[in-house]
Amino acid sequence: MDKIKIFHISDIHVGMKFLRYPDSVKNSLIDARFEVIQRAVSVADELKCDIMAITGDIFENIKVSKREVERVTQTLKAFSGSAIWILPGNHDYYNDTLQLWQWFKASMPDHAIILDTPERKRFEIEELNVDIYPAPCDRKHSETNALEWLKQMPVEKDAVNIVLAHGAIKEISPDLNGNYFPMSLEELNALKQDLVLIGHTHVPYPPVAEATAKVYNAGTPEPDGLNYQHEGGGWYIEIDATKRIMAKRIPLGQFRFFDVTLTLSDEVNESMFYGMFSGYPLEKIVARIKVGGYLTQSEFERRQSVYERVKKSFHHLEIEEIALKPKFTREEVDRMFTVGSVPYVLLTKLFDDGDVATAHLALELMHEVMNHD
Repeated sequence: MDKIKIFHISDIHVGMKFLRYPDSVKNSLIDARFEVIQRAVSVADELKCDIMAITGDIFENIKVSKREVERVTQTLKAFSGSAIWILPGNHDYYNDTLQLWQWFKASMPDHAIILDTPERKRFEIEELNVDIYPAPCDRKHSETNALEWLKQMPVEKDAVNIVLAHGAIKEISPDLNGNYFPMSLEELNALKQDLVLIGHTHVPYPPVAEATAKVYNAGTPEPDGLNYQHEGGGWYIEIDATKRIMAKRIPLGQFRFFDVTLTLSDEVNESMFYGMFSGYPLEKIVARIKVGGYLTQSEFERRQSVYERVKKSFHHLEIEEIALKPKFTREEVDRMFTVGSVPYVLLTKLFDDGDVATAHLALELMHEVMNHD
């Protein structure tokens, strides 16, 4: 049966600066954005895809350099399928006066099409009529999405009808001010077209490895921050003449970002950190670990040396101590307070009852009172 094969990616954000990181880390994360496009092209060709669909935010902003634009277009030229559909997103919105898109058009592959106008376009692919309905962004912020025009359009029954849009899907995307071209799953599923490809949110949807759904959000192919801890990837989608859809999630990203908490008790060693990332190559992990809990006095004093050894195994690791404290013992109560005093009686009872957490809290409060000017 005739079918078309689409490789769907979005939100690459070429041009991100990663200024919070050291130079070596920053440069590798910058390069990773270009390298993931190359991997996407290679995978799409391996899967014999007819179309590569990029639903917005190839670029971080409209002021990226000509070199960055041309590096992207040269990479895309390697795709051997029928067409590359490129939808402007809210970060790289379309305006024909912008140098970004002038540079892109001057150097883009012959089979690339910038979907810069909201109008239906017809293609013939694998003997199937394919109508696409692009909803490009023309600004960075909007309180309304760009879908209204295509809702009014009749669909041709002899064609496979595909929507490409960019915006925050309220069920999966934080958009507190409602100004990122907001849309809903209910709205998208109600469209008359057969397949809906979305960009903007860096989290993939549906949240499964394989799907037969109507709506797909690509997510980012290369993770770019601690807020997005998903694996980078794209969707491989088949749709046939009967409008039957089969989709599979394809991993693409090099790096993984994690923002996690570790609670220590008595001791600290390297394996406690490594064990949090079992199954992942540490050299490809960028992480922040927030450390809390209690350590014995000797472990507390040596913790920094453990941190330094652990950091060497990661691509980049930040360790933040959140209420990590030295652990007090029953013997220290004997040393610090007079036998029979109120603090002594209270603390020894708590320790003897095994309520160590309350004993620490009480001791901390006593220190605050004693040290208060």
